[in-house]
Amino acid sequence: MALLRLELNMPYPGDPDKEARVFYTAYYLFSGRDGKNREWENTDDSPDESRTSLIKKTHTLIDLLPKDSRVLDLGAGRQIFEKEYEDNFGRPKCKIIAVDIANIPKENLLADAYPHIQASGRQLPFSNDSFDAVVSNMAFDFMLPEALPELQRVAKPGASIFLNLHHPSLLKYDIDHELAKVKRKMRFESKFSKRYEKLKLRKTVLSHHRHLRNNGLLFETHDQIAKYFTDGGFNIKSIDIKHDSSNKWWEVDLIKPDSQKVPLAHTGTIFTISR
Repeated sequence: MALLRLELNMPYPGDPDKEARVFYTAYYLFSGRDGKNREWENTDDSPDESRTSLIKKTHTLIDLLPKDSRVLDLGAGRQIFEKEYEDNFGRPKCKIIAVDIANIPKENLLADAYPHIQASGRQLPFSNDSFDAVVSNMAFDFMLPEALPELQRVAKPGASIFLNLHHPSLLKYDIDHELAKVKRKMRFESKFSKRYEKLKLRKTVLSHHRHLRNNGLLFETHDQIAKYFTDGGFNIKSIDIKHDSSNKWWEVDLIKPDSQKVPLAHTGTIFTISR
């Protein structure tokens, strides 16, 4: 898997994370929610049912973790996982730490009682063996390949990892046609209007999907996923394809082996998380 990059018409040579920070910060600026906390952007690449499935699947483990345990939500966005977890099961005893590359003001978070740290999944600001469990919904595969050794580093031996990943069926639509439609609409909008900004974000999502399609960057098969994560030092618990009425996604459950500790170089700020 190659590092996935966004086409923003804002090149930042040598710093692909800066492109992602700019895009996702703008992306969440326009996020809205209805009574079920669904966001209009989710239809692009993050089905609501994938998040619901992740919450149900992880509930038993999270509910049993003691108060001093830590769970990493990687690619948390506006913390909709935390919000919907509370809505369904109440606030867990353990501490969930949300990480996202976007700069999201606290007042825009859906569940602001949880620690929220702006950071890249490719260089996590935590010490080794920090987390008892990791969850990530439709985000981790956009951080590869650097995110895999970081996940290995920050997860404790024996930690459970729950990853929902994009299925290539996400790209089975006429991307080029949709992209042309958006570009036409942009020509008739003021460049200073909110409508233009939303169209620009939609154009970026479509451009990103075209990049994924043209370069074959999403996991295609069960065996491909199994080899990738086994080579990365994890034990495979399960790999499944799930779907709702219109979307498919991979659900990958991993365990970091108790007996394996892989020495990995890391530099950067280390956050101390109070218990």
